Amino acid sequence: TCPCCTMNVARLIGSVGGYFCSSSEDEIALHLYGGISTSVTLKSGKVALRETSNYPWSGEVSIEIDPEAESEFTLDLRVPGWCKGASASVNGQAVKTAPVKGYLPIRRVWKKGDVVRLDLPMPPERVYAHPSVSMDVARVALSRGPLIYCVEEADNHGRPVQRLKLARGSALTFAMRPDLFDGAVTLSADALSIRDSDWKDTLYRNAAPAEDLASLTAIPYYLWSNRGQGSMLVWVPEA
Repeated sequence: TCPCCTMNVARLIGSVGGYFCSSSEDEIALHLYGGISTSVTLKSGKVALRETSNYPWSGEVSIEIDPEAESEFTLDLRVPGWCKGASASVNGQAVKTAPVKGYLPIRRVWKKGDVVRLDLPMPPERVYAHPSVSMDVARVALSRGPLIYCVEEADNHGRPVQRLKLARGSALTFAMRPDLFDGAVTLSADALSIRDSDWKDTLYRNAAPAEDLASLTAIPYYLWSNRGQGSMLVWVPEA
């Protein structure tokens, strides 16, 4: 292992807590989600915060606010660029606020026991590249929340995934798979599979290959290549 890489990883682990939250005299900003407890000092005194969530699998985030004494300050909640329609509530009451430079600002007099709920919708989505990216023309990638997905042979009938096509009108569905990597969300859709059984030893022919109805399953890209050798695609041909 490269000593420099080891040192950089150690620095990252030691400083990662500072990436989650920052503060000024009367403002607290939460930048990342995924579970954190911390305490910050404002002009009005100390404020303890506890954020809990199942992010990135779920966009439902809970933040418990515990100031030393009732005090007024602004809580800024980051809304990632991929998110559309983020909403928030305090103690069950919806908050009328709109993102400002990527953050939902909530200013109020906070007291012990206040609970903020942040909802970051995470529908599965298609991603297209600019037509100038020639290798990705007529292809589509899949995403959900902050994660990009890939199609891997292990989840797709044990056949080369390069033979799959995703129809433009196919509905994308997601499911939590507790059996997969200690819990992961997969994406699924109806697809087409190019048939090769009638080619035998033919390398070229004048008749186009037949296509069969098939299903397509995608996993988060960072999880691929953990179940033996097999083909993988991020940019899937679109029918």
